[in-house]
Amino acid sequence: MLTMLIVVLLLQAAQPNVAAKEFADWRSTQPTESSLGDLYKRYSGHLKQKGLSESEIKTVFLEIERDRWNRMFSNPAPSFNTAPNAFLTEVVKTLKPGRALDIGMGQGRNSVYLAGLGWEVTGIDISETGIAVARKSADAAGVKITAINTTMEEFDYGVNQWDLIVATYEGAGWREKAVRGLKPGGIVVIEGFRRTPETPQGASFDPNELVRMFLDLNLRILRYEDVDGKPDWFPQASRVIRLCAQKPE
Repeated sequence: MLTMLIVVLLLQAAQPNVAAKEFADWRSTQPTESSLGDLYKRYSGHLKQKGLSESEIKTVFLEIERDRWNRMFSNPAPSFNTAPNAFLTEVVKTLKPGRALDIGMGQGRNSVYLAGLGWEVTGIDISETGIAVARKSADAAGVKITAINTTMEEFDYGVNQWDLIVATYEGAGWREKAVRGLKPGGIVVIEGFRRTPETPQGASFDPNELVRMFLDLNLRILRYEDVDGKPDWFPQASRVIRLCAQKPE
């Protein structure tokens, strides 16, 4: 049944939703050298001119992103790193397993890894295809994960629920609600791009931006790096930003 579900989802991923198709049609009229970030900004303006409200535009972009990630995760030869994030593997070496939340779990590379170490893992993602692949990967590894198809804005983080929160190559719009959900003494692990015109807006950060964000939330910064490296989502080396912070006990 699970294999059949994945086949169905992969077939669905091959069919763009209405919002994604309309964006693709509009994109075909734009300069080919435009970055995705620039295209999104211009398309947002295009939708405003058509009379869409801010909430309607947000819904449109959610569907565009859902379609993009479904297609990404349905690729049998992915261009991204499918191994667990190297920074995360370093951090958890010294941690006692507990409850972990993986924000933007994708195909489950980090969730399955943590579950194999004994963590009780919940992963969230907007991609139905990613969720299905993550569940299959967990079954193949003989571990259990809870995979939820939702957005980081809609997910209920609770209060004092998580010993570890992971967000690799995601935005930080979840941070305030997620920090409330973090247990005292709990750890946050983040990795993203150093922001340039070429990097994805949501997964990119300016120098010290993450430090300021989490200091403002009264977290203790355990480790911060702004280094040359090979990002999980780029084939070439570029600047990578990493942060590990702890909620006071």
